[in-house]
Amino acid sequence: MTNISNIGSADLEHLLGKARAAARSGPGGMSTGEKLAVALILDRPDWLAAMSCTIAEAMARVGPDWLRLIPAVARQFRREQDDAAYAAAEKARQAKVAQLAAQQSADEDMEFAATLVTSDDTPGYRDVRFTFDLEPVGEGPRPTIRARISIRPEDGERIVRHVTGVHRCAWDRPGVRPIDARADEQRPRWIDNA
Repeated sequence: MTNISNIGSADLEHLLGKARAAARSGPGGMSTGEKLAVALILDRPDWLAAMSCTIAEAMARVGPDWLRLIPAVARQFRREQDDAAYAAAEKARQAKVAQLAAQQSADEDMEFAATLVTSDDTPGYRDVRFTFDLEPVGEGPRPTIRARISIRPEDGERIVRHVTGVHRCAWDRPGVRPIDARADEQRPRWIDNA
């Protein structure tokens, strides 16, 4: 079933089916016209070269009826491929979440050591997204997880105040450096500007 609503052609379905089959196992067993059309749909100039055919020759040989369908078939095929890739990634993500949940006992929180990978935002919106690599703390093999966390606008100020307060307290004790500070590390200026 396709999402192409305005064409509704048996030729479109035929070409889409051929493109799916060729993507799985190559264009063998197809007519020359189908092979040429599928090579154009899948953007496979190597298949055209193997048939000693240029793009221009392929376009002429598939004929005007199929030629007008090729862009729509290619878009639908790419959409199907993108949907399948997204579904596979989502299934893998859900399996990781289930694996983590299985490792966690009901009476304990999982603890992670987090490394910031990146942060981003959308101009005009107040929520902020952080991507962290989370490494579970504890015994036994546990996979590192890349997690994207969205911070709600109403939580932003509380988080900033808490992080700033923790750093100030660690740096402002008279004669004592933070326990986890490097030997050459200086008190950061951002603490006073936050």
